[in-house]
Amino acid sequence: MFISKIYTCLYPGIEFVYMKSILLLDGDQSFGFRFAKDFAHIYKIYLLYPRRGMENFIESIMALHDDFDYIINNFNVPFYSTNIMNVEMIKVVQELINSRFEHGKKVLISNQMVYSSSPEQKTEKSITEPETTYGKMMLNAEELVRNNDHYIIVRSGMAYGKCTYNIYTDILTAIRGNIPLKLDNRVVLNPVLNSDLSMIVGRAMDDIDHDTINVAGNDAMTLYQFGKHLYDSIRDDRCPFISVNNGQPLNYSMSSNRVKGMYKIRFTGMEDMDFLNFMR
Repeated sequence: MFISKIYTCLYPGIEFVYMKSILLLDGDQSFGFRFAKDFAHIYKIYLLYPRRGMENFIESIMALHDDFDYIINNFNVPFYSTNIMNVEMIKVVQELINSRFEHGKKVLISNQMVYSSSPEQKTEKSITEPETTYGKMMLNAEELVRNNDHYIIVRSGMAYGKCTYNIYTDILTAIRGNIPLKLDNRVVLNPVLNSDLSMIVGRAMDDIDHDTINVAGNDAMTLYQFGKHLYDSIRDDRCPFISVNNGQPLNYSMSSNRVKGMYKIRFTGMEDMDFLNFMR
């Protein structure tokens, strides 16, 4: 099922090796960081970062040629972000990505917050009526990517794992310094280890087309509960993290049974992790 990404063409006395190319948007953040590490040996991966600001990021996108085999769109803002300007700029970038690159297959890393909040686990067929600005932004990105000839949408849980930056690295830093970090405690999500997410995307991007898959672990918890779990797994003293409960509780827990059946995998659970090792 796992199709080779390296192609060899033979001519008299000459051998050429063609590696498919990927444009990976935001390779610093959890999934992008891990995917680049896992697949650099079989793809030509071009990483593009928004570190120097949105305007520079947009200029960098415009300067690229439309000759990538895949465009993996891992670009968004954290769901807990309150910066409306960032959210509006995200819409501009998403529209640019889908209009600028017409030939490659699009792989959108979306999020489970596109679903409607409910106690039931959401499947790929569940209603998508997001209650939050973030969820609406991601659903808009999904609608844009469906206009492409070839695409897949990966609705991811809350990705964590070793990387350059994301909320997980912020939590680890707070644990080291015993810092009273404020964390959202109203939105229920499924944590997913970035290596699990990377592995599934690496397989699904060739296996399926014009389709949507859920990719998240079995655990369901708020960001505060996630942070407290990490703290209690590493330290014995009282956790100083602060629970933030702005607004009504929202439950976006989802099922990844379809992906589990497709790839015969078991997601890494929170109980499987040695978080102390991740501190090193």
